[in-house]
Amino acid sequence: MVERFYPLVRDSAALLKSYILGIADNPLSEVAALLLFVSTYISVKLLVSRLLERSSKRLQLSAELASLLGVYAALSYLYTRFLNVEVFEVILVFLYFAVVRTLFRFLDEFISFGSISSWVFNVSLLVNTLALFLQDISRGMAELEGFYSFLFKLSAAIMLSSLLPSFYSLTLSSVENEFLKRVFRRASPALLLLYAAVILAWVLGTVRISQDFVIKVAALTGVLIAYFFFQVYLVSNLEKQLGADSQILKPSLRRFMGLLSIFILYRGTDLLFDLGAVKSLLSGVHLIDTEFVKISLLSLLESIYLFLLLLALTHLLKNSLYLYFYRKGMEVEAGSFRALTSNLGIFLAVVIALVHLGITWKVLVPLAGALGIGLGFGLQTIFNNYVSGFILLLSKNIKVGDLVELEGSAGRAIGRSGETIFGKVVNINILTTVVRTNDNFEIAIPNSEFVSGRIVNYSLSDPNVRVRIPFGVSYHSDPKKVEEVLLRVASNVNEVLKDPPPKVWFYEMADSALIFYLLVWVDIRKFWRMRALRSEIYFRAWEELKKEGIEIPFPQRDVWFKNPLKVEIDERSLHGRGDGGGEEGG
Repeated sequence: MVERFYPLVRDSAALLKSYILGIADNPLSEVAALLLFVSTYISVKLLVSRLLERSSKRLQLSAELASLLGVYAALSYLYTRFLNVEVFEVILVFLYFAVVRTLFRFLDEFISFGSISSWVFNVSLLVNTLALFLQDISRGMAELEGFYSFLFKLSAAIMLSSLLPSFYSLTLSSVENEFLKRVFRRASPALLLLYAAVILAWVLGTVRISQDFVIKVAALTGVLIAYFFFQVYLVSNLEKQLGADSQILKPSLRRFMGLLSIFILYRGTDLLFDLGAVKSLLSGVHLIDTEFVKISLLSLLESIYLFLLLLALTHLLKNSLYLYFYRKGMEVEAGSFRALTSNLGIFLAVVIALVHLGITWKVLVPLAGALGIGLGFGLQTIFNNYVSGFILLLSKNIKVGDLVELEGSAGRAIGRSGETIFGKVVNINILTTVVRTNDNFEIAIPNSEFVSGRIVNYSLSDPNVRVRIPFGVSYHSDPKKVEEVLLRVASNVNEVLKDPPPKVWFYEMADSALIFYLLVWVDIRKFWRMRALRSEIYFRAWEELKKEGIEIPFPQRDVWFKNPLKVEIDERSLHGRGDGGGEEGG
């Protein structure tokens, strides 16, 4: 690094020495030009301050800026007439610094730049002015002129970038319409990328700031703002039309449109800068270069973007289908279509991305032949679950929203015990089906278990199920009265359906009680916490049975002796206990 910049430092020092010697060769003209500038500059400053001393600071800065521009124009004209006067280089650079600094102070009155922005701007301005001076005096020296031109552009880019956050905040604060504010917020990342690309291309010298280039940049900026205007308009309409349901669709819509804006920005920058050379460079960098597969850095980046875009489109489609069927009251179909769209969409996104990357079936066939045994044993379970997921979706034996019961245990950490798992199917993924239990925890079950195992589906064709709740009452109770009480209790529970009506079965005359069964019908899709239902009915039944004087017995045993019993009392034992008790009491 030092060896690279040492020639630049050496040549710059020689350039400054030559410049100073040039001034010394013609001292009279140089001093006269310098005195003319100093006197003119001071006179203009005093005249402006005297005339506008009672005016506002903004008016004073405006007048000062106008006067400096006038002096700058006049001296630039004189410089073209007297090229042999070297001191004009210093004077013009000083005026450039004064004009830019005054312009910054004038803008600061309106925008109020922060202290960090002001510090970065002033330091960049000093570097920028010095680079401009060295660039002017190094004309004809290609290497030095190119370096100082690059330094001038870089410092100018930093100056502009330091003011950008304040300009952005001012723009948002000045826009009163909330809709337009949302448009600018959504468009700001894309516009920032466009600004960075233009500034970087200008600093590196790959583009020239011409009228045609400015028109193209303005057109692309307009296209981006119009695109995000459409996005915000679409989201706003969704919020009005769908209300709270729009939250299902909004994230996926924004993600898809955000990724699509990257494509618009890419095509626009390609039009502006002609990215053919960059694309050729990236396509020439091969990550894999074999006879069958050639993967370049460009194809990898394009494949990743294409996969993300298709994945976002899949999420948008599946949520749109879910919302469509859900709002029509077809919740089961909504979940099934969402799961099917998700699985097919991800599969197609992977296939299309691999094809674009250069990995086709012709490439996979020899690989599959070589790794067939390994894939057969190692990926058997994965493919089994993947295919089972499609079987579940197409056969419709298990759908999203169904209430299922299968063998197994889960939830011991929260005190749940049982030999079966009961819950609602909330999602059918590529490899697993997610079941949410009534304790609100989720279990991911491999899809193959639903295909090969025995599964109880409580809502396959009809969501109405009958629940049996046992009761035991004493033998002194009137069965008809018990039936009346239990039916009255069932009729007051909201979750119990009126049609079919509840029933009471006199089920058994057991050893200690009369056993009745209360049979109630519930829509298991709307209320599937059966233990909570049983608990509520038991609470109410206890109170009602107690009011009616109906006893709920506990197990009793009466012992009958066939022969008379003879009871003998050991008096010595009784006296001994009495004496012991007396001594203990004493």
